[in-house]
Amino acid sequence: MAGIIFYSSKQDLRVVFLDVGQGDAILISRGSNQVLIDGGPSGQILLEKLGKYVPFWDRKIEIVIATHPDADHIGGLVDLMQTYQIGEILDTKTQSESQVYKKYREIIDAEKISEVDGVAGVNIKIEENAEVKILSPAENYNPNEKDTNLNSVGARLAFGENSFLFTGDLPSDGEQTLIKSGESIDAQILKVGHHGSKYSSSVEFLKAVNPRDAIISVGANNRYGHPATEILERLKNMSINILRTDERGDIVYECQNSDFKCQMIIE
Repeated sequence: MAGIIFYSSKQDLRVVFLDVGQGDAILISRGSNQVLIDGGPSGQILLEKLGKYVPFWDRKIEIVIATHPDADHIGGLVDLMQTYQIGEILDTKTQSESQVYKKYREIIDAEKISEVDGVAGVNIKIEENAEVKILSPAENYNPNEKDTNLNSVGARLAFGENSFLFTGDLPSDGEQTLIKSGESIDAQILKVGHHGSKYSSSVEFLKAVNPRDAIISVGANNRYGHPATEILERLKNMSINILRTDERGDIVYECQNSDFKCQMIIE
């Protein structure tokens, strides 16, 4: 089991599901330390969003997690890596033929950014009471898998009694693997897989996670028809609160260090 530890002052934890259009970008911050999960499709939009939530004098992102090589998840990371100092990038060896992915790799190599293989068993410790645990893919994953979504890095953030589950674009097959892994996947807040695609968020998976809130990171009027009507109905039927970035913009949770409670901030 590998671990990444970085120390932050005992300040409140904040989790922001950034409205980056049709893509994913999630900022976990505590004090002047940040973990960024994905970067959305646009560097300009990502940098504008980070300017709102990262102090202007802070030019370092401690850890970047790239869940998989699709452009709507790593596109913004290209500009990020040329603007901020990156402590470490956690990703998989799953590749893409896209020009965006090639540029992503070129910059990592040129900037000599340290990489960690993002597989189950890796933990990111943020002080003694906050930890991001990588749950997927398994250590023996196939990096040549044609369905890049299947190798999405899945992670669970625990802060006191609060928990968030981030699933990238994990499809139903990957969800099943998570259920059978034996790892704890229950979470109050679930980042819905693949922007609410009908190929994710199975009933069995939602029952296993048992979330209070479901976050759907999605662009308005996108060409994929996300989120799928059947997924919205499924979430409603299970009495799960649905929160969408295309309707609410950034979705912010403030987690207070004093009582370890996480609450969504209405802006």
